[in-house]
Amino acid sequence: MEFIYKITIGELINIIILAITGFIIWKYTRAAQRSNEIQERPILNLYLRESQKGSNTIYTLRLRNVGNGPAYNIKFFGIEADGYTYYPYFNESNPILEKGGDEKTINLWVATPDGGVEAYSPMGFELFLNRLFKKEIIRDGKYDDVARSACVFSINYEGINSKKYYSVFRIYSKITPLLPVYELVVEFVGNRQGRMDMATAKDLCRAKVITKKND
Repeated sequence: MEFIYKITIGELINIIILAITGFIIWKYTRAAQRSNEIQERPILNLYLRESQKGSNTIYTLRLRNVGNGPAYNIKFFGIEADGYTYYPYFNESNPILEKGGDEKTINLWVATPDGGVEAYSPMGFELFLNRLFKKEIIRDGKYDDVARSACVFSINYEGINSKKYYSVFRIYSKITPLLPVYELVVEFVGNRQGRMDMATAKDLCRAKVITKKND
């Protein structure tokens, strides 16, 4: 026995209306969720502040939260420079940046190639740069390629919503450093939800050309 169910025009219209209504509700729900996330999301920016001490230039790394929510459990990766490893950290027990522009100084702890520890002073950033961009690299014409991923800051953190986020920045000189003379730039590479490791962060940076003086 064969049954044939016939849908009337009115029933078809009701089905279409219900489908459209369901889609609109879904869109509004998604928009509300995105709006809530924006209201809660931290966004971390890296700055390199310059000041003068006599004839010397002092470089200070600063991390600022420009987002609408606090940033918790902020974590950095070490940066390799000619056998030395520079570990960024906050010199306090609570690695938190409050919303609305809270800013903290990033200190550097230095591990030497022989397993020891080297003191890092306010003048130490120039030594850090010299180790990253050695004379051999400049002499061999490899500066542009090396500068893409030599000094990468991959920063992981969490929001009040327990979601994980990351920010990636890199530092290099817009001119080929000589004597040494630098024109440093802190360049934004990426900021998204999720986790970022150093290897992937370096791959992202290698895929992005650096900005030169006259660009």
